[in-house]
Amino acid sequence: MTLLQAILLAMLYWLAAGEIFVPFTYCFCDLMLISLLTGVILGDPVKGCIVGGTIQPLYLALTAVGGAMPVDKEAAGIVTTAMVITAGISLDQGLVISSAAALIMAQLHTVKRLAMVWTVHHADKAVETGNVKELTRTSLLYGPLIRAVIFLVPMTIVLKYGVNSLGVLMNGLPDWANNMFSLAGGLLPALGFAMVILVIGKGQLIPFFIAGFFFAQYSGLGAVPGCLLGIFIAWLYTIFTKKETDNGSLFADLLNLKNAESKATHILSRKTLKKVWFNWRLHVCHVDNVERLQAMGMCLTMAPALEELYPDDKEEQIKGLKRHMQFFITENMIGGIIPGIITSLEEQRAIQKRDQVPEDQLISEDLINSVKNGMMGPFAGVGDTLNYATLKPLISTFFMGFAQQGMLWAPIVDDILLYVILVSEGKFMFNMGYKLGTDSAMNILQNNAVQKIVTFFSIVGLFVMGTMAAQNVNVAVIYEIPYGAKDMISIQELLFNPIAPGILSLLAVFGVYTYLKKGGTVLKVTLVLLVIAIALGGLGILGV
Repeated sequence: MTLLQAILLAMLYWLAAGEIFVPFTYCFCDLMLISLLTGVILGDPVKGCIVGGTIQPLYLALTAVGGAMPVDKEAAGIVTTAMVITAGISLDQGLVISSAAALIMAQLHTVKRLAMVWTVHHADKAVETGNVKELTRTSLLYGPLIRAVIFLVPMTIVLKYGVNSLGVLMNGLPDWANNMFSLAGGLLPALGFAMVILVIGKGQLIPFFIAGFFFAQYSGLGAVPGCLLGIFIAWLYTIFTKKETDNGSLFADLLNLKNAESKATHILSRKTLKKVWFNWRLHVCHVDNVERLQAMGMCLTMAPALEELYPDDKEEQIKGLKRHMQFFITENMIGGIIPGIITSLEEQRAIQKRDQVPEDQLISEDLINSVKNGMMGPFAGVGDTLNYATLKPLISTFFMGFAQQGMLWAPIVDDILLYVILVSEGKFMFNMGYKLGTDSAMNILQNNAVQKIVTFFSIVGLFVMGTMAAQNVNVAVIYEIPYGAKDMISIQELLFNPIAPGILSLLAVFGVYTYLKKGGTVLKVTLVLLVIAIALGGLGILGV
């Protein structure tokens, strides 16, 4: 690998892991596309595509709860693809390297969130004078420069000097060691599928995963027929579990909210509302830190609205900026309803001040902050569950089978489809929040609209992921018992295959699921799987 290639890949890592200029680079944050782009830079896009599809199962339900990143899938994609292409390691070895790279490089995110605290205190000084330009520079210039030091420099060193050296070592391994890596490669995807079940597999829905698994085992069919059958089963489930009082279709309740009439007076221009929405997408994840998380992003989101609402009152603008520099964290698509509602409240407060409403009847700063703080958690939970634990894994699962076959269009369509869905969803929620104010939040949280959608896609997702688990989780007993003078009896064929094909693979998934459900961590379960692979794979008891 040349120094230029290492720097280009490190820049890709900086853009993706650092969430730089999110509205324009969001697509780069997906593992399969990162691996494809790594392959393009290294001259083998097909191999990059295959690697991305192969390691994708490990990170299906990865969600950064509260901004904390348990593993770094971007590093996993780049480092693993680079080693497979330049060092010639196998895909099974790549899965192990992927896990190690993801766990080690995730520590850089902790360093980043600590270092970014400086940006918040620098932003506080800009807020004191109402200097929105300096706030913007802090987010779009100083933040990315800090990330460059933390992400770009270490990755350049790892790629240039570490990849080839480790590749030489791994290519010289004996057969028993290669079996360890093969077993590890068959076991580790169980972690990703187990995480999906843990997040969206409510008790009564888990059988849909098992059904999908055995559907694939007995039929040999993959993601496309699995998805079609999953949609049909989910539709039947929705019909037969429908309550008598529920007269709406799957999306009817949300559409009714969209068509509801606004009771409030609105004075903000459409141009300003577009700026507010754009700033929300651009800044909300840009300055994440351990002290106030997304506070500066929320502050910059509200800046255009405050400037139009108080064009000749700098003091009110500053007060508004200060109240939105407080602690803030939520999911930023479904959570897009929050800046919509807060914009509406700020607008009503400005109208009241213009009309000289008495102070005791004025929408207070405390009320605005209370509404914002009260909505952060509920909408973060809904957004993370619907988008990152259900929709994203479902879409990725559907396309990763095509990526594993080297079809270059798969990662691209996967990313574009997800991007369009999430951005459209976020814009819809923002507009509804602004139009209906706090009523929209109460309606969504109290009625059955979101729950019906989550349940439908959870069933489809679990069934499809069951079919893909049958293809991606591979573990079998390879030890054979001597029989007679020369013959050998396969324990796998004698004991396990007659019970059910792939039963050990399914047990591996639910073993990991049970461990995680009891409080086990991703790090611990990864280490346990590696220990099993080293011990039983090295002894020739288990394999793929």
